[in-house]
Formats: sequence, structure tokens, C-alpha cells
Amino acid sequence: MRKSNMLCGVALGVTLAFGAGAAAHAQDLNVGWKGAPEFTNDDAQFKVRGRILLDYVNEDINREVGVDSTASNLRGRQVFLGVEGRINSMFAYKAEGGAVNGGAWSWDDVVIEFKPNDFTSIMVGNIKIVSLENMTSTRFTSFMDRGPFADLTDASYTLGVVGRMNGQNWTITGGVNGASLNDADVTAPAAGTGKTDANERLQVAARATFAPIDTDTDKLHLGLWARYRNSNSEGFTYQVRPNTNYGSRFTTTGAQAYGDTDTTIGVEAAYIHGPFSVQAEYADISVQGINEDGGLTPLANRRADADFQTGYVFASWFPTGEMRQYDPKKGEFGRQKVLNPVTAGGTGALELLLRYDWADISDARTSTGGLLSQAGEYTSWTAGATYYPFSYVRLMANYTQGQNDNPGIAQDVDVNVFQMRAQLDF
Repeated sequence: MRKSNMLCGVALGVTLAFGAGAAAHAQDLNVGWKGAPEFTNDDAQFKVRGRILLDYVNEDINREVGVDSTASNLRGRQVFLGVEGRINSMFAYKAEGGAVNGGAWSWDDVVIEFKPNDFTSIMVGNIKIVSLENMTSTRFTSFMDRGPFADLTDASYTLGVVGRMNGQNWTITGGVNGASLNDADVTAPAAGTGKTDANERLQVAARATFAPIDTDTDKLHLGLWARYRNSNSEGFTYQVRPNTNYGSRFTTTGAQAYGDTDTTIGVEAAYIHGPFSVQAEYADISVQGINEDGGLTPLANRRADADFQTGYVFASWFPTGEMRQYDPKKGEFGRQKVLNPVTAGGTGALELLLRYDWADISDARTSTGGLLSQAGEYTSWTAGATYYPFSYVRLMANYTQGQNDNPGIAQDVDVNVFQMRAQLDF
């Protein structure tokens, strides 16, 4: 369902014009400011949204055997533009997309939402469902990139129907989804799957969160989620990148599709005590390998069933006294408040971070028990610092020391990554 840049631009332009025209004709129009003008009239609302993420990345690759190398780039990590609003108290919408890493236009949030009451929502569109860090917008994640946990669980935007209920300190979310809105239509089965029909992947997922502690100074988040996926004729590959969206993946099940179906169980936890917080997630992925297709897949391409694990834990501290912004009604982290923004003559906010990541796919095998040479274990430490002049701007720096410990001869790779980001969103 990939669209051309021109078509995307025209669609967004029409939406903007419609919203501006509706606002211009509204009676008793109110204009506010939330990083950009926000127009409201009774229950109707309209706002332009967007983000600019400009990165510098330096990557140092040290191989067990072979030529070591370094690479560095200045790049537009994300340049997005979109709109959001509501037509009345029951119907809302959101559409945002742009260029990622200098590539073609792609969509993130594209959602039509129906809210029959304040505690129930039914959404259709390109939506995320599971994982605390995944549900936290890129604008608000503590680190520049989400790390190997997000790579291996592959829980980003997918097109489907999602229902959500919430109370003052809990949420329940469930959905049925296919592939991403940005994925091309499936017209032929993926190579190596042994399938003859072309069917898009299907997933069923659910997430529940609970905040048993929610005070002005202390907050505790607990979450549990589960997801079942059937690749149908597409096939799943499992791989991780070294805590950056840049460069190659050195721990992987390979170019050949590995999984036919998988079931993932994930747990989440976060605790905030004033300016100090910790956050962690763990996921177990039970994979049915591509090995039961009536012999259509060549023996060399068949894969055994496997169990993969991944997780992370990090600590955050604001020496300037701020507190991470957690919303128990959503089970998510949001925009950081700054106690003394530079726009009011203050010094801004500083956040210091330390993180540990791991991902283990060493259980991957061929159907005859043979090892996959790059299907090993990834571990890393990341140190980070983020300066917030005010709530809509961030200056970030992350340094990662990562190790890819793979079973094949001469397949171990150490990767050190230094990244910086200038970010503005509205």
C-alpha cells in the first residue's frame, strides 16, 4: 500500500486546507498554542503537528576476523508533518508522516478514532498496541533509538482495528492488525516460505497496564502484553541493530525467512521517585520455524522451532529536579516538563541516563539442528545525556558499547556508537 511522495503530499495538503477552511468559518473560534497554533470551537479541534530530528552518528566496527572500519554521517533521522484534531466529542483523527533517514515518505500515526465515552476508544488505522517503550513516542523516548528490544519484538505501527478502555490508573488494549500501512501489497509469497498463495501477515495483540502507586512524587507502572502473529506468505526474520537506527545488523537469523508464526509475552515495569526513575522490559518470543509446509521448502531453507529472549533496563536522573511525565490513564510516558525553561529566563533541564540491553537468538537452528552463524547474542551498555532548553526542544547525546557474540567462526563483532541529536517538535 505504498503511495508516491506526490500523492502523500497532495493528500496532506487537502487535509490541511480542509482543516484551515473549517477553522476559518467556525463561530467563536479559540486559538491556543501547544508548540503550534491549535484551533478549537465547542467540541471541534484542529492542530498542525510535526517534528524535525537531525542526527550525527559515528560508528566504530571491530571484527573478530577481517577489516575493522569506522563510519560517520550527518542525517535527517525524521522530518515529519501532520495534522490532528476532533470533529466532535466522539470522533477524532490523526495523520502524520514524512521522510525517515533521507528515504521516501512513510506514515506513522494514521488513525480515525471513535470515543463513545471518556473511558472507551475504538481506533482504525496505523497503530501501535504493545510495549512501554514502543508506545512512547519517538519525541519522548529517553534514548535516541529504542534498541534491540524494539528490533526483535518488531512491535511498531500496523494497520488494523484497536479497542482501548481505561480508568484513572489502568488500561486494557486489544487489536487485530495486518502489516504496516507503508508495506507494499502482498502479490507473491516470500522466497523460501514454501507457500503458493499470497496472504498478508496477521496479528492479534493485547496489553494491560496498572499503576498501583500514583502520587505527586512517586509512580509505579506495571504492564503485561501478549501477541500472536502469523506471517502467512511473508515469513519473519529476527535480527537486532546496535542501539541505533544506523548501519548494519550483526546478530541475525539471516536473509532467509525464519519464522512462520510466533507468540510473544512481554512484561513492563517503571518506577519514578522525583527526579530519579528506572524502567525495564522483558519479552520471550516462541517461534514456529518454517519447517511444516509439506516439503515445499528446500531442506536447506527449513528452520527449527526456537525461543528468543530480549530485554533492557535503564536509569534516569534529572540533576535539575524534573520528574519524568507518566500518564496512568494511557500507560505511557509523555512530553517532559521543564521547571526553568530558557524561554522564561531559566537554565533548562538536564537528564543523565544509563542503560543495559540484551537480545538472545542463539536458539535458532536449521531443521536438521545446524547452527546459524550470526544467530547469537547481543549485549550493550549505553550512556546518555539530554538537555531540554524548553519542552519542545531536545539536544541529545548517546554512547553505546555493544557486543555481538555469534556462534559462527569469526562472526563476533564489537560496535561502538556515538550519536548526537537536535530535535524540535510541535
